[in-house]
Amino acid sequence: MEIGHARKCNLYILLTMFAISIYASYNAYIMDYAKFSDIGIGHYLVILLNHSSLLDHKYLSKELKNIGLSVERYILLHTICLLGGVTNPAAITRVALLEPHAISTLLIRMEKDGLITRTSYDKPKNMVKVELTEKAKGLIEQAWLKMPKMDEFWKDCLTNEEVKTLLTLLEKVREHNLPVIYGDKKRSYIPIPKYDPKTKALTGFYSKL
Repeated sequence: MEIGHARKCNLYILLTMFAISIYASYNAYIMDYAKFSDIGIGHYLVILLNHSSLLDHKYLSKELKNIGLSVERYILLHTICLLGGVTNPAAITRVALLEPHAISTLLIRMEKDGLITRTSYDKPKNMVKVELTEKAKGLIEQAWLKMPKMDEFWKDCLTNEEVKTLLTLLEKVREHNLPVIYGDKKRSYIPIPKYDPKTKALTGFYSKL
């Protein structure tokens, strides 16, 4: 009887310890979801910038889709235009905030679709000339006519003074972080603002690389 009782006691202890370990393991993996509600200033800034970028991208994408362009292709076509219509991949990479491999892939596909020509030269070493085709020039002209619609993105919710302040602050954030993240691999530029001579309201920018 004593042996049987001892075995039962040992079994009870083992089962109790097992139950405690299971309970402890379960509690250890309970996620404290409440802590994720407490976000920092930088975190919220990232959320706002990301949301604004996605909304702006979707708005522009809808406009460009009607003429057969993606936002990324438009960015490259516009960049090439700012560089004089004839340039090279290195120059594009320096000013476009896209990764080099993404730019290279886009250029290859754009060449296949007849938007650019790429000509290789031995001298300078591994030089590649990128030039817009007549097809691309026609598309960028069409896209350019749609750009004024992008003012609808802010005009119904911001005053001219507010948008000037917003643009200044965004430029400040970009100018500070560009060298921090990319070093000297990316070159920044701030376009020259244009104002209405009578009202002094901001009307646009003059951009040249």
